[in-house]
Amino acid sequence: MAEAGRDDGGPGVIRSAFELLELLRVLGRARLADLTRESGLPRTTVHRLMGQLADVGAVERIDAHYRLGPNLLTLGQHVTPLERLRAVAQRPLIELAAATPAHVGLLAMAATGPIYLDVFVGRGRLPFRRQPGEPAPSGSAGARLLQSGGPALAIDDGSAIDGVSCAAHALPLPGGDVACVGMAVPLPRLPRALLAPLQATTSRIATLLAAHPAEPM
Repeated sequence: MAEAGRDDGGPGVIRSAFELLELLRVLGRARLADLTRESGLPRTTVHRLMGQLADVGAVERIDAHYRLGPNLLTLGQHVTPLERLRAVAQRPLIELAAATPAHVGLLAMAATGPIYLDVFVGRGRLPFRRQPGEPAPSGSAGARLLQSGGPALAIDDGSAIDGVSCAAHALPLPGGDVACVGMAVPLPRLPRALLAPLQATTSRIATLLAAHPAEPM
């Protein structure tokens, strides 16, 4: 039998799957028991749906925990300008990560909030590793910049994540939207000498975007 109309292979099961994805967005990482409790769905349904979502790359399983998978970002690229932005920004971001000790990221606003579009690992060891498609941490420089729409530069000296400092520079996009280039280092205070290459990289990406406008649909 279908479970209260929510697991019938039609709109009910699709709605349940999206509820689980939204829970993962809010929780970041969650165990099967957490998702069962928060969703109110039967454990067998949650287990099966998470397995199916993992099979298509919408979620990833790490030990006993689940989190959103990067394949969600891949789908989004084909209905938004994000694919072109990532393609244009990739080389400047790689070069910034190679020229500095910082971990470098490209961030933009999604319907659910600020997310990472791309991440390039630097030389310093961070207590975490971000993945494309993950939400930006609340209070981080990138999240604050994108959510406030204020100054072009935001800096966080270890208040969002203990022992990690970060900065983000706004990247205006054609059409009036804004993304940002961010960097993070495993230090309680961001070395201000890193701000010049951060700004230069952001300006370079903006110039490339302007020089290569999107083709009309």
